Amino acid sequence: MLKALFKSMVVLALFFSFSTVFAAEIKCNAKTKTCHFETCRHYNCKDCTQTFQSEQEAVSAGYKFCKRCAKSQKKSK
Repeated sequence: MLKALFKSMVVLALFFSFSTVFAAEIKCNAKTKTCHFETCRHYNCKDCTQTFQSEQEAVSAGYKFCKRCAKSQKKSK
């Protein structure tokens, strides 16, 4: 029983560590101060040179999300 519990804890720890490592970056246009999620068609625009690891980090730096990303952000919450 203890062995199974230990295995479960290890699997959960690995899952959470990999999810933070492979979390999608948010790309932002430094000129317009507009950000895009990975699912947005503007994610790979040539002017999207600034990246953030979280929505909160981008917003606190003074960036906003494009209309499409803002809508998807509202739907997911």
